[in-house]
Amino acid sequence: MSYQDVVGHRSMVFDGTRNAAYTRALKKVVTSDTTVMDLGAGLGILGLIAARLGAAKVYLVEPTVALEVARSVAADNKLDAVECIRARAEALQLDTRVDVIVSVFTGNFLLSEDLLPSLFYARDHYLPPGGRLIPDCGRMEVVPVTAPAYYDKHVASWGEFSRVCTEEDLPELDFSALRTYAANYMFFDSAKHMQAQRLAEPAQVLELDFNTATKAECDSQVEVIIQRDGICHGWMGWFQMRLVDEWLSTDGESCKTHWSQVFMPLAQPLAVVKGDRLGFALKRPERGEWTWTTRLGEQHQRQSSFLSRPIKLEDVQKKATHYRPALNTEGEAAQWLLARMKGDVPVEQLAAELRELHPGLFREHTEAVRFVQDLVERFA
Repeated sequence: MSYQDVVGHRSMVFDGTRNAAYTRALKKVVTSDTTVMDLGAGLGILGLIAARLGAAKVYLVEPTVALEVARSVAADNKLDAVECIRARAEALQLDTRVDVIVSVFTGNFLLSEDLLPSLFYARDHYLPPGGRLIPDCGRMEVVPVTAPAYYDKHVASWGEFSRVCTEEDLPELDFSALRTYAANYMFFDSAKHMQAQRLAEPAQVLELDFNTATKAECDSQVEVIIQRDGICHGWMGWFQMRLVDEWLSTDGESCKTHWSQVFMPLAQPLAVVKGDRLGFALKRPERGEWTWTTRLGEQHQRQSSFLSRPIKLEDVQKKATHYRPALNTEGEAAQWLLARMKGDVPVEQLAAELRELHPGLFREHTEAVRFVQDLVERFA
């Protein structure tokens, strides 16, 4: 979902389970003297709840156009204590600190979406000692599962000759090369759709204290004891978060929320029997790729989201910190254009000058206009 798509926020605005849990937490900390920052506010539901509970001041901080809807909703509900600030956490310029920062910077598997670093930034700059974070802690949990139908559909099917058309005379095509990509892909879906059955008790692979954490990363190993015979097709994961003194789980069983669970497949399913000790390791550097490793006795399987897509050497090299980048033609055009944006030349003229400078870059004038408009939207 794009956070620019305001209608797409519906699943969050109407997530009754989540919003009720946040409301209970806010009731415990909000008074008539409390200032609250709703960080990454979206349509502002949590900040608006804080205002409705009587907070002295509520800042809705959101970088996307969704904030304009939140502004209208605040006005429609006569919540005069609400102030809307369109900015990313790192670009926020607020001349005061707040008593509470409320956020939903937890992705479907806690670290996904890479939003927690922005929360840590806001915490360090705008939350005084004794201030409250909601949530203030997160846990990641996994469990080995058997999910034959889901595995067959999303992974094993690539290993067969696939008929891609109903026409009987169409030759079968071998797409087995894609099985490797599927086996290294993280499938974010609901536990209900996975039809997964747990083979052991869940294990915690990470607990992250948002009050003190400086990195949003994971490097953990756990071991579970298989409780019943079956075929292990992979691991299902989710997270829990602490809202003041209450834990909210997104495991798909405790209660339904808008968050999805994640399925991390094995390259080859494993037959397990009750009493087996199944090892699991999960590693993910901040803003990096996920790697999960499964061990059963001498058997060992290692998957990585890095291998879920085709890889070209030059693309990998560009991600290295020692890589020495040089602008291509499009980059040179963007560099010239950014330097030209001084507030005195209209977009139409900038596009015309850009085409003269780089005649081979844009086939049509409208393409140059779009190029300028994209940079204007991002940087002007």
